[in-house]
Amino acid sequence: MGSLLSKSAIIAAFCAIFILVELNSPPAGAFSSSPFASRSGAPALGGFPQETSCTECHSGTVNTGGGALTITAPASYSPGQNVTVTVTINQANRALFGFELTALNDQGQKAGDLVPGDGRTQLVNGSSPFAGRQYIQHSFSGIVASAPNQNSWTFVWKAPAQSAGRVTFYAAGNATNADGGVAGDLTYTTSRSINSGSAPAPTPTPLGQFTSASAASFDPTVPLPPNGIVAGFGSGLSANTAFATTLPLPTLLADTEVIVRDANNQTRNAGLFFVSANQINYLVPAGMANGAATVTVRRNGVAVAQGIANIDSISPGLFSANVSGQGVAAAVILRRRNGVDTFEPVAQLNSAANRFDPIQIDLGTDADQVFLIAFGTGFRASPQSAISATIGGTPSPFVVAVAAPGFVGLDQLNMLIPRSLIGRKLVNVQFTAAGRTANVVQINVM
Repeated sequence: MGSLLSKSAIIAAFCAIFILVELNSPPAGAFSSSPFASRSGAPALGGFPQETSCTECHSGTVNTGGGALTITAPASYSPGQNVTVTVTINQANRALFGFELTALNDQGQKAGDLVPGDGRTQLVNGSSPFAGRQYIQHSFSGIVASAPNQNSWTFVWKAPAQSAGRVTFYAAGNATNADGGVAGDLTYTTSRSINSGSAPAPTPTPLGQFTSASAASFDPTVPLPPNGIVAGFGSGLSANTAFATTLPLPTLLADTEVIVRDANNQTRNAGLFFVSANQINYLVPAGMANGAATVTVRRNGVAVAQGIANIDSISPGLFSANVSGQGVAAAVILRRRNGVDTFEPVAQLNSAANRFDPIQIDLGTDADQVFLIAFGTGFRASPQSAISATIGGTPSPFVVAVAAPGFVGLDQLNMLIPRSLIGRKLVNVQFTAAGRTANVVQINVM
């Protein structure tokens, strides 16, 4: 089955959804890429009503989970000063966190300007009835814990050019259980006031954060495999946007490079698919030792961002057609009928909704063999004896995993679709390699 799919068929099925694009909606949490504005929990001030908090979308009560949300800032500021602010949330048994903060004067109006410190934070503006307010919040690359059971975000508050008197930072934070929903998450709120006065000593700007996740699943909590395709997120990563056009992959693209130092202190340059200011898609170098690794981004030879990743020789992930790690699979159907092989899509573009929708798969007659050819990364090193797959909860009687021909880092999974699934409609595809389970994708069986 490793040879069932030709290189041209892979290209036709896969190039439209390959990950050499900036990604808009990675599914690390309920609102991992951008929570709503005006959820800082600020009280009613001046003519502004009270703001809600994360519980507007996440279930649960506020400040009852046994954790804590804190704001670290100096006690005073000078007009025009850049003040370093850190928001920290602590919660046992949590790995994904989010926050939102606003800076207000005593009349509830925006005071100064919030400036993201790295790619882990982003800005949004309030709308009626909170028009004029500014909010800083986590980005996708900022949801992963910065320490066990804890996350923190550091950014700059630029004080107004003239004294605004007392300024208060209001913040809400959320510790999620990472189940993809909003139930069982824990919300906290807090505030800290800062008064006009003498300026503290300036704080050096820290190295930017670089967060890496499988380009298939987008789950930043799972390990990264050698020869695996990875999407890394940060800020100021490259001055230009550039794509690799040659093989082997370049290790320097638009004056940007990614260096991986493994648990044995061995350093290798990663092959680069794509670089931009906020995202780099790269190939984890072969031969990296299992364990914690440091991933550093350099521009023109100078380190600009850094992050920690866990390396594991086998860490399966399956691509989805909508480049989100879930929903309809990035796959094709191979139909074998009377010794003749034909290929069919499993998804079609819904241009009105700007997404791929599943196509119903006809399993044909008893004489047909219908195989699902799915694409992923991170499982080529698994022994064939240690792989398995279920479709709609039914084990596939034939499963083979190989490196996809003609693509660097891309793996191919071939599965026979059981005929007992006829009429089941939308079903889950679940794949396991060496005891590690990939993200779930779906197909539609008529």
